[in-house]
Amino acid sequence: MTNEQIVRDACRFIWTDGDLSRISEFYSEDFQADYPVTNWGTGLKGVKDLAIMQREAFPDYREQIDELINAGDQVIVVLTIRGTHLGPLPNLPATGKSMEIRDVSIIQVKDGKIVKQSGVSDYFTAYQQLGVFDLQHDDAVPTAGT
Repeated sequence: MTNEQIVRDACRFIWTDGDLSRISEFYSEDFQADYPVTNWGTGLKGVKDLAIMQREAFPDYREQIDELINAGDQVIVVLTIRGTHLGPLPNLPATGKSMEIRDVSIIQVKDGKIVKQSGVSDYFTAYQQLGVFDLQHDDAVPTAGT
């Protein structure tokens, strides 16, 4: 299986379909992630814990690959992530609102497994869509000199 196919299948089977029994097919036991906001933990347990949390918070969570660049042992992927917030997140009870955000990740594959992943998700848009803050009102953002 190519590195590109490993990433495509992980996005589909683990994250979109929610088939957590297949995590070890795609992620290495010593997997590490580096995201500024999301705590993946480490190893297979970290991936599983994050996937469970995502699925509990967004039962219809899904990822759509918009762009994928295969660069040898690294795969760069641009995703659209969608879901309806029906379960709690840390410090945020369920809102019942839908979100659609972008994510850009660099995924390193070694010996047929994802060993490292880093990236940035558009949490600003997610929090706005979930109603954590509202920028539609004139008083939401202070203007210069006020």
